[in-house]
Amino acid sequence: MTKKVLAAVILTSMCVASVAGATPMTEFKKGEAQIDIAGWQHGGVFDKISGTKYDGDSKIGFVGTATYAIADKWGLQYGYHDLTTGDLNNGREDSHVGGYQNEVNALYSFDPHAAAYIGWNRIHTNLGGTHNDNNLAQLGIVAKTALADKLDLYGNFAVGSQKTYMGEAGLGYKLSDNLDLNAGYRYLKSSAVMQSEDYTWKGFFMGLSGRFGGHKTEAMATESPKTVTSNTAPAVVEPAAPAVANDYYFNSVHFDFDKDDIRADQVANADSIVSAAKQTGHVFKLVGNTDGIGNNTYNDDLSKRRVDNVAAYVKAHGVPASQIVTQYKGKNDPAQTNDTEAGRAANRRVDVFEHK
Repeated sequence: MTKKVLAAVILTSMCVASVAGATPMTEFKKGEAQIDIAGWQHGGVFDKISGTKYDGDSKIGFVGTATYAIADKWGLQYGYHDLTTGDLNNGREDSHVGGYQNEVNALYSFDPHAAAYIGWNRIHTNLGGTHNDNNLAQLGIVAKTALADKLDLYGNFAVGSQKTYMGEAGLGYKLSDNLDLNAGYRYLKSSAVMQSEDYTWKGFFMGLSGRFGGHKTEAMATESPKTVTSNTAPAVVEPAAPAVANDYYFNSVHFDFDKDDIRADQVANADSIVSAAKQTGHVFKLVGNTDGIGNNTYNDDLSKRRVDNVAAYVKAHGVPASQIVTQYKGKNDPAQTNDTEAGRAANRRVDVFEHK
């Protein structure tokens, strides 16, 4: 097989649907940005090239990604992968693949823990002085969840043109609120145009992810102490105290770890709010809380989502928006200790106060 033909085959094998290996952004607030840098030790496996299997020796290459929130829920991303391998075996020890991948993706956050993306890749390869470029479309999803305080698990899966598949999984450890150390494994597979060969790339990566910009700090300063009505009327600002003299504790709706949906065993508590609101006509204040796992920014948002879901439930069951007031406190008002699982479970709640 000539170098030109082998180069074309290798080019096709690198048609990868990807977002670079790093703790990913899955939630976007306009103006926020993230920079990811990593090194990944990768090699290629090329099956059935004229009946011969070729392995490209592993090399450590550079990975870089920049993601910017162009609007709430929407992000734009540029990524770079070094695709250079070491020498090819099976009689081609004098040849290696030089190459790189540029990609642009548009991402949409449909959940704070998950985003879908669609994008475009341009792959460039060089083998023995033969240069090749290829372009492909890709569609994927990236998601993450908290395993423990400061530790996240994430996955990234995509499909692309030319029978391309990509899977990536990793862990991110929070060094600070805006800096993660991450590591994981990446696997991708593709097929040559007009041929039946399968080609695979795989390897481990390790890197750093840094976040900056946006209005997150401002939002924390202004949102946490305020109370917002759930209808379209202007926001009603009240003191941040959990209850004033004429607010009386009614009940609480509890949640699972890192969840904002109402549990089946808590529906009765939500229904009791509906019943009391309809009977009395009183205003009910919903105050969101979380346990102590995770940073302040994430927990502020989680407590807000919990409150919003309880408010949406009671309004959907006939309670006027004028009778619902919402407030959220993140992890700043624990009911019990965060040092035990039982205590943390008690802190994952929306407290309900009846205004008399």
